[in-house]
Amino acid sequence: MTPDASVVVSSSQLRFMARINELHNKQDLLLVKLLVTNSPVLEEEFGAALADKAVDELSTSLERLGTVAQIERISKGLFALVATDASNPLGFVRQVKSIVSEFNATKRYRFLLEVSIGAVVTDRSAALGAQDWVARLNLAVMKSTRTGQAELADNHVATSEQVRQELARLGLGSTPPEGMYWVFQPINYVATGEIYGYEALCRWDSPTLGSISPELFIQLAEDLNLVQIIDFWTLKAVEAAYPELIARGGQAISINISAQTLGNDHEFFSAVDLLLPKIKEAHFSLIFELTETSVIQNQIDLSMGLLGLRKRGAKIAIDDFGTGRTSLSVISSLPTDFVKLDGSLLQVERPDLSRGLLELGMKFAELVGAEVIVEKVETQADLDLAKAVGAQFAQGWLFGQPVDLRPRTESQVKP
Repeated sequence: MTPDASVVVSSSQLRFMARINELHNKQDLLLVKLLVTNSPVLEEEFGAALADKAVDELSTSLERLGTVAQIERISKGLFALVATDASNPLGFVRQVKSIVSEFNATKRYRFLLEVSIGAVVTDRSAALGAQDWVARLNLAVMKSTRTGQAELADNHVATSEQVRQELARLGLGSTPPEGMYWVFQPINYVATGEIYGYEALCRWDSPTLGSISPELFIQLAEDLNLVQIIDFWTLKAVEAAYPELIARGGQAISINISAQTLGNDHEFFSAVDLLLPKIKEAHFSLIFELTETSVIQNQIDLSMGLLGLRKRGAKIAIDDFGTGRTSLSVISSLPTDFVKLDGSLLQVERPDLSRGLLELGMKFAELVGAEVIVEKVETQADLDLAKAVGAQFAQGWLFGQPVDLRPRTESQVKP
């Protein structure tokens, strides 16, 4: 009788944890996980038997690694290794990558094995157990799956695990975690410097974890399929703030929105339906920003979501243009009212090249019928360059830091 798969996986994981517990109080260990990321695809295209045979051969090859005290096959495409020499983790990871490359180079199969590799070095002086180290190891593997590079867990990964745990407690109906708030960065006319609008930016100053970068918590929220909740909270923050922003001269407010939200969050669209009539009555515009790097997966759902927002009277912006890997043909197929040129284009060492890249972005915007916002304009030289290429709007600290509309505490009020 074939053993139940869940029992096999559970026993393998338990053996892996037991080995860590046995050794990590005696010496620092190097823990590595290798995930064959395309294993499900191989099973579907070439059959489970052939795919499993290839992964078995890879497992045998991994046994050649020195200083390995334990190799466990946690699941069909996931391996966990315990190495007793933690002095050169990057060198060990290179050996693992080399074994995979050698396996693929043999051409014994009609396919290649694609892998993600995560690693962590335990520290005997830290008051952490096997579960803590494995949690960091799992995050390193997840990050490797996103980046395509082997990832060695560090203190940043430890912070990521704590943030992930905080976010994992959220659900529909949750209120924002303590310390999460929104500020509003000005967007200005290039020609006059006057206010055009504001971009809503989420910030999180956690009482326990300190200031957490948006790049970290937004990415983790996407991994946990929870970013829709943050997008919903942002919409509510805009609803509370837009009267004050109008009083400050704003004509528009932009919101970053995830492709996940556009694809499946009906509650978000219902909230948009309630907010837009109020905003339009105040002669105010609502702009939804989609990052270029998020324009990747289901193009049909994405386009339909953006068109749905446009039909409701909202406008669409492509954010961080010039930094993603998405083809221009894909972006040009989306409804677009604004193209936001990434500020890194202003930082190119050769001024003529910087101007040329901005002009290419301007030309693209012209072809799709969009206006241009140049981001991270921090100096007069940046503004002069945006003006020289004909950009309509600019955004950055040259025009002031983001506006914080939270009530001031007594300690913040000057006597």
